[in-house]
Amino acid sequence: MDAIHRDEDGALLGYVGPVGGAWQALTVFGYPLAEAGPYEEAEERVRRDGLARLADRWLFLEGGEWYRCVILEADATEVRVRPDDHCYPRDVYALTLERPGPGTFRPER
Repeated sequence: MDAIHRDEDGALLGYVGPVGGAWQALTVFGYPLAEAGPYEEAEERVRRDGLARLADRWLFLEGGEWYRCVILEADATEVRVRPDDHCYPRDVYALTLERPGPGTFRPER
């Protein structure tokens, strides 16, 4: 897997990883940004959408229910989120999701 960094300041934007015979654009925590394709397209998607996607609303799964949240911090092993859903039953400011995947964490749209 190749780390993609912003040229100006070296900030990690995401990753490009092999999938079959193609390449997939991934967020900093490994969530797919698009369908797999040529390396150049995957790298461009990471550069264009890698950090921007983190600003979107997300959903996390807890107790069989999906809840809206916003990402506070993210890295390769965990994502720290703030629940932003009036139906969420716990009174917490933030939660840490370890190695979230599409089955437990996904974009709202």
